Amino acid sequence: MGSENIKLRKRNFTVVDGYFYTIDEDQDNLLQKTDDGNTSFSYPLDTALGAAEDIYSLEHDGVYFWSLGYSSATARILRRWKVDNFVCKLQQSITLNSANYPGHNFDSQAFSIEHYHDTLPNPVSSGSSSIGLTTYSGHSSLYAGLTLHLGPNTNGDEEDVVINTITAGGATLNNPVQHDYLAADDVNYYTNIWVFNDYNGLSSNVGALYKFDRTGAYVSKEASGAYLDVQAATFFKVDSFSEFGPVDTLAYVKNSNTLFINVLDVSLPFYGSMVMENIQSDEATILPVYDLAMYGDNVYRLQKGPDGGGGETWSNYSYELSSLTGFVTSIALSADPAIIAANLSSTSTITATVRDQFWEPIASRAVTYSVSDPGGGTDATIISPNPKNTNSEGVSSAILLSGNAASEVTVTAVVEQS
Repeated sequence: MGSENIKLRKRNFTVVDGYFYTIDEDQDNLLQKTDDGNTSFSYPLDTALGAAEDIYSLEHDGVYFWSLGYSSATARILRRWKVDNFVCKLQQSITLNSANYPGHNFDSQAFSIEHYHDTLPNPVSSGSSSIGLTTYSGHSSLYAGLTLHLGPNTNGDEEDVVINTITAGGATLNNPVQHDYLAADDVNYYTNIWVFNDYNGLSSNVGALYKFDRTGAYVSKEASGAYLDVQAATFFKVDSFSEFGPVDTLAYVKNSNTLFINVLDVSLPFYGSMVMENIQSDEATILPVYDLAMYGDNVYRLQKGPDGGGGETWSNYSYELSSLTGFVTSIALSADPAIIAANLSSTSTITATVRDQFWEPIASRAVTYSVSDPGGGTDATIISPNPKNTNSEGVSSAILLSGNAASEVTVTAVVEQS
């Protein structure tokens, strides 16, 4: 059970290079926090927000901070910010309301920015009109007219460039670059904005996932009850599902699960899910997750109380952790047959299936079996190798040999965590 750590006054945060960031609209500051709750730095906002505009969520796309704030009961404001010369400066503002988007109301507390991070495979000199890409060369997220952010370089220089055409190894540009860059210097870009809305158009009977392009132009929406009452989301490259490999994913919290959406597939499939522990000790009360951030293999959940608590609440918002690295969360046992004769020769196959928090099988983990009889009237034993490792499907099996007296026995399997 966790305790208060970063102690945020407001319900928004994101993680950048190991630091926690939050916008405090009362102070009109972007605060940088360490994981013990100390404020290590603060950046004044150049545009006053005031207490009336609650900031529900904060995201970082590798270059810019993005905030989702309250405007009215049926309207929200998206803002893009950049830290420049110790001030957090407003770059773009998008008001989501029925005036700007006829036929749509907006009651949203969660959003994310579809963003990608690459590096230059080769040096680029000032005046060059083409660049290479290391990971996303030829990727479906690239298109003519897309803005790429280069740098910073070793001198701290950075700039935006616009793609003219996609090439086999990267892209040609509308205008030549202004600075020199080395191989492995950063290339960042963002494409779409995803908003979880408690309205589907003007109807509040079902939620919808809205897609806007980088300018704020409406693209599409997908209606589903799975998108209703969502309070936390983020975008991150996840490599937790062996059958898919690394996926740039839109992740969001629904009750005690994080769901993963492949936004590059037009059907928006849910390709995975992760069970979390944001539930109180009564095993029924789910703790709300107010914002979500991923960094490295860690998932940070902003909450107002600890996992597994008995109704305990915190005075401030703090994080609880989940992991993107698979670990044992469940082991299921079955016996075939479940009833055997007490003749010292009958056998039953005991099968253990071991899975992680993503419902993925866990291989090469030792499972140890034991037999007990509450009545004390049998000498049934496990006769196969014990412990027995799980196979690629997360399955381990053992053979139970019957005893000499009829009795109900209990077989217990224990799996090592690592």
